[in-house]
Amino acid sequence: MTGEIEAAGDAITGGMLARAVEPGHGEAHAAGHGACRNCGATIHGNYCAQCGQAAHLHRSFAAIGHDLAHGVLHFEGKIWTTLPELALRPGHLTRRYIHGERAKFVSPFALFLFSAFLMYAIFSFTSHGPEDKAQGVRMNKEAQAELRKEQDKADADIRKIEAKLAQPGISASRKEALTENLAEAREERDGLTLASGITNSLRGEGMSGGVAQTVGKTISAAAKNPEFAYYKLKANAYKFSWALILISLPFIWLLFPFSRRYKMYDHAIYITYSIAFMSLLFSLSMILTTVHATSGLVTLALLLFATWHMYRQFKDAYALSRMGALWRLPLLYGFACVSLSLFFTFLVMMG
Repeated sequence: MTGEIEAAGDAITGGMLARAVEPGHGEAHAAGHGACRNCGATIHGNYCAQCGQAAHLHRSFAAIGHDLAHGVLHFEGKIWTTLPELALRPGHLTRRYIHGERAKFVSPFALFLFSAFLMYAIFSFTSHGPEDKAQGVRMNKEAQAELRKEQDKADADIRKIEAKLAQPGISASRKEALTENLAEAREERDGLTLASGITNSLRGEGMSGGVAQTVGKTISAAAKNPEFAYYKLKANAYKFSWALILISLPFIWLLFPFSRRYKMYDHAIYITYSIAFMSLLFSLSMILTTVHATSGLVTLALLLFATWHMYRQFKDAYALSRMGALWRLPLLYGFACVSLSLFFTFLVMMG
């Protein structure tokens, strides 16, 4: 008898524990009844009219995955409505969102953040396979070894020039020439230091030439080790991808100067959706490269689709005629190239 009582008690305890860990139907009032658990207002329907909280609240373990997906990108159908529109009718999507049709679409900024995170995740995954990881490490080591060799050579040149300057009895013209050579050698050494991630701004030296000189040194340093520079750019682009929006804004404004039809907000929505899609397309390209599915034809198809996508989104988002879009199109492509160049220069300067 005692054993039966203990067994029954264990069953009750186990059931209570199971319901505590994983309640089957959540803990909330039925839709349309009771007070809101959040603000206390009377609920009429599936959501509170006062604060918007759902009437039925889940407390199941599976609901954690739902909350995570909803918090990251507002899944619940929005993504499946947004992606086809973004791929095939990007201009209509942009215009509809700007004009207030937003509940059914993922916001451009949420999609932008997701695409940047996805691009980083795919890059991390594809760069840490056995072959790719060895190649990346080897490339990194070779680039660093080459950089150290260049730095040692520059240091040796500086010491030689300083030794010549220290010699007694040199003429004024010789001293002036050596001083100029020393300044050039130190500038080259500063460029190599910048390439290794220690910028002149942190050291407080070599900045007398201003921003243009710093950019020139940065590009020169990257040119000395293009593979290493490309690797760093590819790995860190996602961190500063937001800067591409700010860089692109004035160029898009120049396509409609002083127009009252479009506000800076409209341009920002257009640019953000465009960058988000291009990031997703680049992620697809990385996946295809990883599975060795890329070829000249596939690459050409992706480039052509990206070109068509820019034209289609631009024409429809701004409700342009075909001629109105076509005469601006070369400027749009040119501005895109300039924006990317400035963005990559910014990345290199950020180390």
